Amino acid sequence: MATKPIFVVDNGAHMSKSKMNTSDKPRIIPNCVMKSKFYPRRTFIADQIDNECPNKTSLYYQLPFQKGYLVDWNIQKQVWDHLFGKIPFKSTGLLMTEPYMNLNFIRETMDQIFFEEYEVASFARYDPATLSAYQYERDTKSNYVLVIDSGFSFTHIVPFYQGRKLLDGMTRIDVGGKLLTNQLKSVISYRQLLVMNETYIINELKENVCFVSLDFQEDMKKAR
Repeated sequence: MATKPIFVVDNGAHMSKSKMNTSDKPRIIPNCVMKSKFYPRRTFIADQIDNECPNKTSLYYQLPFQKGYLVDWNIQKQVWDHLFGKIPFKSTGLLMTEPYMNLNFIRETMDQIFFEEYEVASFARYDPATLSAYQYERDTKSNYVLVIDSGFSFTHIVPFYQGRKLLDGMTRIDVGGKLLTNQLKSVISYRQLLVMNETYIINELKENVCFVSLDFQEDMKKAR
């Protein structure tokens, strides 16, 4: 019997990564809608901002997530409609990530939307660490896994033993991509040029030129 295709979505608070289980390259798009002061009558959904908005200064973000949880279903539904396109969900399963310690009413609303509105053939949701640990355990046969998941709002440290998540050992740090982008905006604004309203541009700058130093002292010498 043929295996049913699965559409996999890492539904992050800032970026969405998705692909069919039969393909190699994921599609990466912003998980938000944006407005521009230069095009006041237009709302840009997800990667429309890259393809259809020439001027990316002073963009206004509308995010479906707040503090790591999905709270604005109207915005999220617009992004999902744009992302899913013409995927034949009646014959395609859906696997999607969800926040750690997700709330039951968010899960129930998500189930209702996917089964009733998108009519998916099957649906499963897991937190990102569980999926990462599963692959690592399968590839290495290790009984011990420690996943560090740094997202938009938080960083989670999640231990696993023999495939089981150790909830008592989980740690959440209030440091993520948003904090780093805001820090970079502040540094540039106080030293050079006021860019506090240029979240999109500074986030692109951060992702294109910033890196994790493997030799901090040496890199600091080069930066002087």
